[in-house]
Amino acid sequence: MEHDSSSRSGYHEPKPGRTGHADDEEDWDNSENTPGKPYSVNLIWAQARDTHGRDGAIGFEGSMPWHLSEDLRRFKELTISHPVIMGRKTWESLQERYRPLSNRDNIVVSRQPDYRAAGATVVGDFEAAMDLARQESIPDDGMDRTEIWVIGGAQLFDDVISQADKAYVTQIDAQVAADTYAPDIQDLVDSGRWFIVDSGAWQTPRKADGVVRRFRFVNYQKAN
Repeated sequence: MEHDSSSRSGYHEPKPGRTGHADDEEDWDNSENTPGKPYSVNLIWAQARDTHGRDGAIGFEGSMPWHLSEDLRRFKELTISHPVIMGRKTWESLQERYRPLSNRDNIVVSRQPDYRAAGATVVGDFEAAMDLARQESIPDDGMDRTEIWVIGGAQLFDDVISQADKAYVTQIDAQVAADTYAPDIQDLVDSGRWFIVDSGAWQTPRKADGVVRRFRFVNYQKAN
């Protein structure tokens, strides 16, 4: 997860004639049978192995057990100017001075009815988050809503992976203490439900953190 500064508010107001129901057939994306422009739901995470050799480790005690600047840079480049959806614990894992993530529409999913997240919009479930992420803002906030990014945590990934279109995974060659895990993306590939679009070469971090030996970027897509 990146660390960056500045903030914006996720304020939305429905446009006239676009209140969640299409006014005519041209307002519908027939492939998804949903109103509005076509869009992609993208998951993004970095994962390593835990101390027992289990793959998919993404966190320990509320934070990432490594620091990899190349991964943080990629995260920012991919998600900038798009809506980002996250769970409450992921929001709270961001250092206060770095939230909300700048130049993105920050949407936090929490089952706590009175939960507040300054600079973000809080909703009760993923469906509400998607409705908000897809809704054009008035005035125009410059967000590109053709890609909606789900950035964590583990429970949200598990809940929405069946609705996701793509996953952008940083594979980290490291063994770390972990208590939080990503979905088993390799199992989805092995079963034919997802496939690898692109697998980058292994790279060595420019700055060693004593944990990460090497890393690579692997992009996945759901099979149609």
